[in-house]
Amino acid sequence: SLKTLGLCIQLGHTTGLKCPNPCRAFNDDFIVVDTHSIHEVSLDFCNCATAQSHIQQLLQISWFPLTTSDPKTAATFRVLEHYHLLSFESKVSAFEFYNALSRMSDNTGLLPIKVNLNF
Repeated sequence: SLKTLGLCIQLGHTTGLKCPNPCRAFNDDFIVVDTHSIHEVSLDFCNCATAQSHIQQLLQISWFPLTTSDPKTAATFRVLEHYHLLSFESKVSAFEFYNALSRMSDNTGLLPIKVNLNF
C-alpha cells in the first residue's frame, strides 16, 4: 500500500510545507477510493489554531468524505465523476463499481480491502 511505502499526506498547508501541529488521521488508518484503486494512506490533518475542519481540508484537495463525523474514508472527486458517467451510460450499480475497484486494488482476493461502509 502507499502507507507501507512511507507516503504521508499533509493537509491544510501549502504543498511542501510541514505543519507544526499535525493531527494523525484516526489511528493512521485512512482509505482513499480513486479511479485506479482503493488506497490505504497515512494522513495528517492540520491542527493549527487557524485550521479548517477536517471535512473542509479533505474537500480542499478534492476528496469527498464518506461520513460527516470523523471520516475514515474518502472518495476522490475523479472517482465520483467516473461512477456518475458509468451509472448513466452503462447502468453500473454502486456494488458492481466497488467490486471492480476492489479487483483493481487486489485481484487475488487475498488482502481484504479496508473500506468503512458503516454510515
